Amino acid sequence: MPRLADGFVNELKGRIDLYDVISPYVQLKKSGASWVGLSPFSQEKSPSFYVHPDKGFFKCFSSGEGGDAISFVQKIENLEFPEALELLAQRFQIPLRYAEDSGSSGKPTVSRSLRADLYELHKYTTDWFHQRLLDENEDAASVRKYWIEERGFSMETANEFGIGYAPTDPYALGKFLSAKKFSTSTLLKSGLFRDGKGKGIGPGVFCGRLMIPISDKIGRICAFTARKLSQTPEWGDRKSPKYVNSPETPIFEKGNLLFNLHLANKEISEDKEFIMVEGQLDAIRCWTMGFRTVVAPQGTAFKDSQALLLSRSRPKGVVCLLDGDTAGQKAALSYVSIFLKAGMEARFAELPEGSDPDQILIKGGTEAMQQVIDDARSMVEHVVRQKIPDLKTATPKQKESVCQWMFGSLIEVDSRVALEGYLEQLARLLAVPMDALKSDFVKFRKNRTPAYRQSTKDKELPSNTPDRLTIVEEDLLFVLLHDDRLASPLAHTLDMSWVDLRPISGRILAKILSETLAESSCPTRAQIEELLEDDEERDLFYRLVIQEIDQSEPGLLLRLARQCVSVLFLRHLKLQEDNIFTQLKNAEDNPQKLKQLSQELRAIRQKKTNPPPLEFYN
Repeated sequence: MPRLADGFVNELKGRIDLYDVISPYVQLKKSGASWVGLSPFSQEKSPSFYVHPDKGFFKCFSSGEGGDAISFVQKIENLEFPEALELLAQRFQIPLRYAEDSGSSGKPTVSRSLRADLYELHKYTTDWFHQRLLDENEDAASVRKYWIEERGFSMETANEFGIGYAPTDPYALGKFLSAKKFSTSTLLKSGLFRDGKGKGIGPGVFCGRLMIPISDKIGRICAFTARKLSQTPEWGDRKSPKYVNSPETPIFEKGNLLFNLHLANKEISEDKEFIMVEGQLDAIRCWTMGFRTVVAPQGTAFKDSQALLLSRSRPKGVVCLLDGDTAGQKAALSYVSIFLKAGMEARFAELPEGSDPDQILIKGGTEAMQQVIDDARSMVEHVVRQKIPDLKTATPKQKESVCQWMFGSLIEVDSRVALEGYLEQLARLLAVPMDALKSDFVKFRKNRTPAYRQSTKDKELPSNTPDRLTIVEEDLLFVLLHDDRLASPLAHTLDMSWVDLRPISGRILAKILSETLAESSCPTRAQIEELLEDDEERDLFYRLVIQEIDQSEPGLLLRLARQCVSVLFLRHLKLQEDNIFTQLKNAEDNPQKLKQLSQELRAIRQKKTNPPPLEFYN
């Protein structure tokens, strides 16, 4: 990427609201002057992720991550710095500005990242597929007939979800995208084409199929699911599959996406449940019939990463509407431990065998679907009913087997309150004593916990252990970041040799004071950011910036600054004093040297009584 124009990065951050950047990824709630939500970087049940739009910083206390809008996008999307800039500029419609090119054209050259190209390519492809659905030809007409008459959807729904049609001509899409000047390398990495084996791109992966665009968590199209139609070409001697999905690409990972999450997130709240179905068309049907919190996995087994995506939205829970066949029920059992590990409540609805949410809504309408949702069972009851269909005739051995299965999932639960609740449900359903159940669970957990963890599991630190050991350089850095009026007095009072450059805070403090002396004014926070050299320095900077100041104590920062100056001065003298003591031991046979060192020692002790004053005029 060419060099950006001076000041553009700060201009970009100044024109976007950090809340708007983060809210598509994290369900945020107001907390004083800031916003709080569950960490997007780690699994947690109590929110410790704070966003400060007025300061332009976020801080995650569970993972230690912190930063500004650009660093957040870098971390959450796994992007390089230029790619994060591209994403933000595109999302907020702010043109990137580059420094003037010294080339012959006299204009800046613009280089784009592969990911940006792939997102744009998928947008063009979606529009092209959709237009093919609207074409006035026999193929398009038959697809529209399938969509409307066989599937029972409207063209308005097709427009809303970008439904399209991939023509039977396997080279048509490639010609269209090549005309848009996408490189052969980008086309091959899109997952939409087969390799031409040295002759450029080969035929398209999707031919003669209904196309369903897949969007990521913030609504960017990144892949497709393709449904077989009557005109779909067969695969030689093999029958072509009912559904074909995009392969994984730099912008598409099946395990990190849920179909329709970008829309469902706008409808979810703490008193609503996500509705999870198996297929995209099931999800579209639910959405059109008013069940707006519906999501669907991407044709693969449900994963921990997908449960984490749901938990970040802080819903009431999840209702799983899985097929009633053996495969669907087996899948449902595997979901239990995933939801428990993510700290989520989940319920499971048992659909009649051979039916799905799409059919239930078509035949019975919203009332029938609502009844299915209302009848959904809790996780514990679902496991018990699946393992023991007839509880009245359950044997002690069957009950023990169910308990052992549940213990394997409950061991992932961190909350003691939640764990107690699940065990009580299990005891009640199996009609076993709670004390006996707890005893068995304790034994199970002990057997499953490695010895090295058992020895430290319940060990607590002494009550007098401090949360952290602060150093004076960090306190003084905090002062400068919250009151830049003190920078000039400090820069002229402190001797730079007093500052310890080994800790991160000392290095940042030295940079700020040096800049203040050189420029006769304190650098702004944006300018300080540009001085930071690594992630450790940035993390400390962001942590100190977002710390609150006790507004009830006027003059607090000035008093802290004066204390810090005194500590730095005395510490410097103490180091000099220790050095003299070392020299005294080695100068016992040198009277002249002893006299000189004694005089220096007296001078140091006199200085101790007269630390330099920090003069500040408001």
